[in-house]
Amino acid sequence: MSVSRRWWVSSIAVLAVVGTGLAVRSERRAISADLDRARDLHGTGFVGSVACRRCHVDHYASWSHTFHRSMTAEASPASVLGDFSGATLTNDGVAARMDRDADGGYRMTFTRAGAPPRIAKVVRTVGSRRYQQYLARDGDTYWRLPVAYHVEEKRWFPMTGAFLFSDPDPDAPAELPAATPDRPVFGGGDFDRHVARWNDNCVFCHNVAPNPGRDRATGSFNTSVAELGVACEACHGPGAEHASRNADPVRRYALYAAPRADPTIVNPSRLPPTRSADLCGRCHGQRIADEVAPFLEHGDPFVPGDDLALESAPLWRDTPLHGDREAFAARFWRDGTARLTAYEYQGLLQSPCMMRGPLTCTSCHGMHEGDPRGQMRVGLTGRTENRMCTHCHAALAEPDAVAHHTHHDPAASGGSCVSCHMPRIVYGVLDVHRSHRIEIPDPARAASGGRPDACTTCHVDRTVAWAETAARVFWGGDRFPASAVVAGGSSPREAILGGEPVARAVAADAFGRAPPPIAGDDRARRLGILLDVMAHDRTPAVRHLAWRSLRRLAAPGAQPGSGLGADYDPSGTPAERARVVTGLRAALGAVTEPARAELAARRDPALDLDLEIGE
Repeated sequence: MSVSRRWWVSSIAVLAVVGTGLAVRSERRAISADLDRARDLHGTGFVGSVACRRCHVDHYASWSHTFHRSMTAEASPASVLGDFSGATLTNDGVAARMDRDADGGYRMTFTRAGAPPRIAKVVRTVGSRRYQQYLARDGDTYWRLPVAYHVEEKRWFPMTGAFLFSDPDPDAPAELPAATPDRPVFGGGDFDRHVARWNDNCVFCHNVAPNPGRDRATGSFNTSVAELGVACEACHGPGAEHASRNADPVRRYALYAAPRADPTIVNPSRLPPTRSADLCGRCHGQRIADEVAPFLEHGDPFVPGDDLALESAPLWRDTPLHGDREAFAARFWRDGTARLTAYEYQGLLQSPCMMRGPLTCTSCHGMHEGDPRGQMRVGLTGRTENRMCTHCHAALAEPDAVAHHTHHDPAASGGSCVSCHMPRIVYGVLDVHRSHRIEIPDPARAASGGRPDACTTCHVDRTVAWAETAARVFWGGDRFPASAVVAGGSSPREAILGGEPVARAVAADAFGRAPPPIAGDDRARRLGILLDVMAHDRTPAVRHLAWRSLRRLAAPGAQPGSGLGADYDPSGTPAERARVVTGLRAALGAVTEPARAELAARRDPALDLDLEIGE
């Protein structure tokens, strides 16, 4: 090759390298400018979690293990957890049978004497942790069926048993109205009490980009979701532009080389604490909007990162509904503390740790880590659970400091921050959960608000007066109002027989979670009260919690679906319950019946306040 030719080849190569370098630099500048440009994600398209998996393999895998993923699913062998092998359930005069049709589809058949059987084809599932609910489709509408499956106990139960409703009047005639577009009939009467329309109810919190699609003129629905279940884009926002932009490997490299926020997607960990909490509060905090019609017609406009209050406000005890300031009062204790689940956001907003500090939901909960049951951050469970508090309250990190602060054994439940500052006083899903209103325990103040207190939910055989006295001895009287009146009736021993439904539920649960009594007499008394509740309480859900507590106390470690009292049905007839309770009394031996004074505390059933919300 001639010198001249070599020179031209070399020059072309140099120009190519320089050109490539300039092109790369130009693209990097363009990418940098693009990353600095804020985006409005409202109206951006959704791509679904499968598209996210291509780049975020680990996050997709950790999300797949959560119960968020299976919050709603099409009915299939992979999603259906209930026993559809011909299992039956009879309640309130209705016989329900769960089996498969000739094509392998899942179905429920409801039969009441004097009425033709109603067959409902199961097309979707809701939930997969404690219990699973089922949806049937009727035209453009999905309906939650009146029977659910308890996953832990491996048995069917009527939905009336999940809510705090009293038993139906056995002498009242069953109402068998004709089916309407707003109220189908499956079993009729109280059996159908909790049949609910999915399109404008469950859809909002159990899916991505829910849109009921309700036609204002006809009332019909054209409901759509971007993805069934709570998937990636529920927390990170719509991802179409994010996926499209990051198909460019240079852009991806720029993000990895100099970590920075990508404006085409929302990273909850980069949000301010209040906006991060708003993201969770969208579903974990019941809300109300000034105008509901736009939500029903076009869906919830909230996008992660938004100020939640701009479109809807959290419900409080005194939130008015058409001028009625008592409409939501039953969902809260008298002092405004939530007593039902789905109000965790409200509890957080009431907590000094958020009002005066950086606390937010993800301070304790990790969406891609920990046990799916609670999704607590790694290292914040068991004996290390106090770390969720001591990363701010560092002075209380050592056992000696905990003992001095709590006046309890730091290795026992009394040395746990959440036992005292987040007591279990919230009902939901056949369980009692921790309050998310983080506060200093004050037995007298709690009792004056008509709610259980942290001390006696652990010391269940004691009274509020005892707890208040102990608190003054431990922490000094100057921490408590001198004029505090110690109200009676809210400690578990008092409430379990004479309280209203939520108070009885909390007490029944506390009897089984509290440390086992040392003295045999105390154990016999506690067992006797639980057996009495199982036989005579008016609310199936309270009876269920008493049965669970009895097993925790008398047969710790027993599997939910077997062993002691496994044949007990909280929704069974009085005669069926009495038979099982009689057998349990004989099997347990030393059992002390409740005293006359305790039994006299039972309130008039007419004073029971039934609660529609309990999920």
